[in-house]
Formats: sequence, C-alpha cells, structure tokens
Amino acid sequence: MSQEETQLPTLDLLRRLTDSHVIDQLLLSPELTRAEISARTGISKPTISESVRRLEAAELLTESGQPQGRRGRAGTFYRLRDDVGVALAISAGPEGLVVETCDLRGTVVERIERAVPSPADSATLDPILAGLVTEALARARGPVRAWALSLAGPVDQVSGRLVQLPDSPFLLDELRPRELIGGLAPPLLQVDNDVNWAALAEHHHGNAGDLAHFCFCYLGPGLGAALVSNGVVIHGYRGLAGELAHVRTTGPRGRSLRLIECFGAWELLKPGSHAIDVPRLVDVLESPAAAHRRIRDEVLRAVAGVICSITALFNPEGVLLGGPWSGATDFASELADRVHGEAAIDTEIRLSALDAGAALAGARLQAVRSAQSALLPRS
Repeated sequence: MSQEETQLPTLDLLRRLTDSHVIDQLLLSPELTRAEISARTGISKPTISESVRRLEAAELLTESGQPQGRRGRAGTFYRLRDDVGVALAISAGPEGLVVETCDLRGTVVERIERAVPSPADSATLDPILAGLVTEALARARGPVRAWALSLAGPVDQVSGRLVQLPDSPFLLDELRPRELIGGLAPPLLQVDNDVNWAALAEHHHGNAGDLAHFCFCYLGPGLGAALVSNGVVIHGYRGLAGELAHVRTTGPRGRSLRLIECFGAWELLKPGSHAIDVPRLVDVLESPAAAHRRIRDEVLRAVAGVICSITALFNPEGVLLGGPWSGATDFASELADRVHGEAAIDTEIRLSALDAGAALAGARLQAVRSAQSALLPRS
C-alpha cells in the first residue's frame, strides 16, 4: 500500500472532525462567519472554508447574508438549513398522547396532543399513536433524524415493547411501538418508560445534576423507579429494572405486601383500576383526622421500607422523589427521617425539581442529541 493510500483515511477523518466542529458551533449559534467559527474552534480559516464548502454541497449549510454596520471586509454568515431535519419526542400515558417536533437545537416547533382513556388497550392506542406520528411527519420541515418514545409502563429493551405486568395502571395488554410506527421513518425508535426518561431530565435539568449515582422514585397514579449510575440508566436484563410497585414492604397491620397491594388494602385505588387515586391519597396524607393520620403513618412506613431496600442494593448518593403526591405537606421530610433511622446504608432524600412534563423532556433531550449525531456521524 502506498503512502498516499495510507494517508487517505487520516485525511478523511480530519475532514469529518472539522465538519463536526463546524456543525457543533452552528448548533450553539444561529449564524456565524467562517472567521468566527475559526476563532471559536482554533482551526485555521482555510480549513474551515473547505469544511463549509463540503457542508454546503451536502445541503446542510446555507448562506444567510453579510453582517451589517461592520468596518473592513465583510464576511458571509452561514447557518444550518431550515430543512436540515427534526427530532420527534413522543409520550404515551394516562394524561394522553403527545408528539413534539423539535429542531436540532431542541426548540419545540410543533406539539400535537390527543386524549386517551385510562386504562387502555393496544387496540385503542395503536391507531391514535400511528395517526399522531403520521400527522407530525407530514408537517415536519425536513427529515426526521431521530425520535424517542416515553411510555407509562415497563419497556422490554430487547423488543421495545411496553409489556403488561400485574396491576398495571395504564395499559391492559402489550404495546408494540417499533412494529407499529418504526416503519414510518428510517431512524431507530428509542423506547423507554416514563420514569427512566424523567430521571434523565432530572440529571440534566433538575435536582440531580450533582449526583452521579441516584434513584428517582415516581409517586403518582402508578409507582416506578429509575436507577442511574454515572449518568446512565440501569435497565436490567430486559429493561424492567425499577418496578417499585412490586417491591415487598411492611403494609397495613404489619403484613408483608407488594407496595401497590398496600394501596388496595387502604382502599386508595381508583374503582375498577390498579391506579392510585391521587386526590384521595393527598387528602389522607394532609388530613388531621386520627384515622387518616394512622394511614399516613403506614404509607410512610411502606414507602420508607422500599427506599431502604433500594439503598441497601444500589447504594445511591441520593434518592429523588417525584410525582403528584411526593409533595404532600411534610411527606418528604418525614420520609427522610424514617429512612435515616431505618436504612442500613443512609442516603439523602430530595424532591424532584421538574413537573409532570419531565418524562417528555427526557425523551426530547435524547431525541435531539441523537438527531444531532445523525446529522453528521462522528465515526
């Protein structure tokens, strides 16, 4: 092999790295001149100029005019093309179905929502989900570079299916989103459960930014947990790690029950459903009545028992509490006191900083990141 042939891969790699730097800078700023990109990256202006020409030819960049009011030779501004691509973030849960179309900087440019019954079956959800995605694709300006789907339930990471476990509060059977909508656009559909996506959002935008190892516990109509280590969600063998509802703990009258069974024993589930009746539960947790104070104490004991199990197995830096009844008056502080007194390995208890949109925010974050990478693969 000649010296010239051995150098080609290196030259190609250098070109791709330069192109990546140019794209990265234009993702940070709406428009830049070649001189500004050169100054920001430390790469020579001739090398940047060659990269800009390549990216224009690839229909990724376009000129956006010349700066006004500057002395001396005016440079030309460049920006990403408007039709360079989008990312889709999708959420399916008891609150309904949402599809967000985002540009490659993460700005939501369109949002489509539909209400769904809860609990629901796949025969109900399938056509609504496929219809929303089809509608979003028809409106998208440019190709879909990546998409991510958040589902309210356990997701088998091997198949991408939302699987039915006992006492599911949302889905009555399996949902197969990859088979359903995966063929509508080329990118691989990234599927995960809502609590895992919410934990990702908490790590990047919320109250877990300083925690490398933490557990996010969702306390709402359903119960779930996400285990995060070094910023990465631990999915387990099939992706079903974190099923908080099925952890055994001390329930009413000292009985050993799965956590979700405790709420059935307290008669705090919605009629005909395995979903927790959140408004009634919050009323109980905040009521001064003696009978309610007894139930509140039992709820604290049951949840503390589950968290103590988590700390013994996972040893996190902290545990985040999120969901609509985690913020009941003094609940988090009293729970922290119990865990501190009972856990073999103590840990900090914090409240989530994000609202009910955390799961979709996490899916959006991942979809946009993947779309940026797909724009110019870093291989």
